[in-house]
Amino acid sequence: MIHVFQNFKIQTILLGLFALFCSIQNQAATIPPHVHTPLKVFCDLCGCSTSSGSSGFGTLDNLSFVGLRYIYQDYESKDGIFSNSPTSKERFNTYQVWGRIPVNDKFYFNAIVPYQDLYRHFEDRTEHINGLGDITVIGWYQLKFFKKHKAHEVDFNHVEGEDDERELSAHRLNVGIGLKLPTGEFEDMLTDRINPGFQVGTGTLDAIFSVLHSYSKNKLGVNTSATYYLKTENKNEYRFGNQFSFSSNVYYNLPLEKSAFSPFLGISGDVYNSIKQFNEALPETNGNIVNGAFGSEFMIDQFIIGANYTFPISQNLFGENVTSKNRFMVYLNYVL
Repeated sequence: MIHVFQNFKIQTILLGLFALFCSIQNQAATIPPHVHTPLKVFCDLCGCSTSSGSSGFGTLDNLSFVGLRYIYQDYESKDGIFSNSPTSKERFNTYQVWGRIPVNDKFYFNAIVPYQDLYRHFEDRTEHINGLGDITVIGWYQLKFFKKHKAHEVDFNHVEGEDDERELSAHRLNVGIGLKLPTGEFEDMLTDRINPGFQVGTGTLDAIFSVLHSYSKNKLGVNTSATYYLKTENKNEYRFGNQFSFSSNVYYNLPLEKSAFSPFLGISGDVYNSIKQFNEALPETNGNIVNGAFGSEFMIDQFIIGANYTFPISQNLFGENVTSKNRFMVYLNYVL
């Protein structure tokens, strides 16, 4: 069964998505020493976007890095059901120090340290909060898959446990468990506003469970993730709803003479439960959203420069009183 899975042909599926990238394939030269694959893990605006910037944990290949990342998020909130109900425009700016640090060839961890700078614009005033957000730390275990020898071949030299003597397959599977720490300030008075996600932090210690799968062959690849956020109650007896997130990105690695260019397309979604206060669910605080994304990464020497744009395809947030507009991200990483 594993053999069939490892040899599954995905080229037909990828062909249509990458038609726009293939016109520049003739510029390719040799593949540089490092191959970088983009992966995003999305969160909704309720508590998660204000804690880690809602844009993922990094890459899932053999690269380790430290870097800086900037995330811009744009929302519009409506306080009422009438056409003349007051509205506000939220602008979320998140500045992060982030990284992927290896422990050995199977274990590594991610850390994200965010600084939040959030604005809410009304017709007659502007609200502004800023400060350290909620730090996220996740430990990962990477499962490796190996190619099987043909039936008539016998591997006399293989010793059980010596993975480096076997040829790796195109599949990778990573399992992660982590925590979101209550390092950002939570203001109870802000929960009565149109968008209670307008917070620097959540004031809770939350658990994160994630599974990430990647497949790459030649210059094409797919990264897919599924993540569950188990959220707890803070000292104000306020609890953001638990959340399930998924994402999938298709990328094309275009190696150049001394660098590499990797454009990608993606889709993601979030489904989250209702917010609870004093152990009672608040009405119209659950929801869902499906996003599309496109972007690219450019690698030269030890540096990776990346940017992507995310846009909503369908959404139902806070009884349609909150609308996600767009999200933009840019980052600079140094490969360790």
